[in-house]
Amino acid sequence: MAPRAARVGLRARPAGGGRGVARRGGAGGVTSSPPRLLVPGAALRPGALVPLPAEESRHVRARRLSEGDRVVLLDGSGARAEAVLLPGRSAARVLVPLPAAGEPAAAVTVALAVSDPSRVEWAVEKGTECGAAAFLLFAAARSQEAHLRALSARLPRLRRVAAEATKQCDRTVVPRVDGPVPFRDVVSGAVRPVVALVPGAAPLMPGKRPGGTLVVGPEGGLDAEEAAALAASGAALAGLGPRVLRLETAVVAGLVRLLWAEGGDPVFPSPPSDNIAAEGGAE
Repeated sequence: MAPRAARVGLRARPAGGGRGVARRGGAGGVTSSPPRLLVPGAALRPGALVPLPAEESRHVRARRLSEGDRVVLLDGSGARAEAVLLPGRSAARVLVPLPAAGEPAAAVTVALAVSDPSRVEWAVEKGTECGAAAFLLFAAARSQEAHLRALSARLPRLRRVAAEATKQCDRTVVPRVDGPVPFRDVVSGAVRPVVALVPGAAPLMPGKRPGGTLVVGPEGGLDAEEAAALAASGAALAGLGPRVLRLETAVVAGLVRLLWAEGGDPVFPSPPSDNIAAEGGAE
């Protein structure tokens, strides 16, 4: 009988060098994708010794990584590098810098109305995966006071959600999560151009845009006065079709429309992959 590795189609680990994490590929077999670890503020220069934050050290142990395994380090602000785990698995040595990956060509901030905290958390997670550059929570007319208090206390958790989503989806920059702020701050201070989602407005169409702000109201939507104030400040009012969408669904649909070029081509740069394959493949 053939060895188990041969039966399931696993490739042999190359002699020498560190390991990635084996992953079943498509027709090409198995590639390996190195785990991504967040090391805020670290200088990712070749040869630098980078201590791992306690949370990332726990992650390394949970993944059963070993000394010599390859990882990708992210500083969360735009730098990333390939590194190797050192003895003790609490630090890594930078090998080579890597190009930024996963970042849209246009930066879109999501101005997100205070709503049920679980839905806001979901919106931050999936919005990060869809390419949001930042999230700004704001108190809308239909926001509930209890939700406002809860989200004010939950900001650290929302920032962790954004950080974990950044690693999971292979982005390079962790989106900021700020607020909650009064609605008037969105009207006066939002990065232009501004698109506000309003039920019944003309559909938001895909197309190349320079970034800006996407305003998403709470359950029940922005009220008439809020919509009028945004329109008077120069915002474009747009809809997402005839169905009533939850806040978190509207974030995903709106970002896809804003960050998707006409003709179906994503408005994302395509840098060389930093995935490390067992036999030279790419994820």
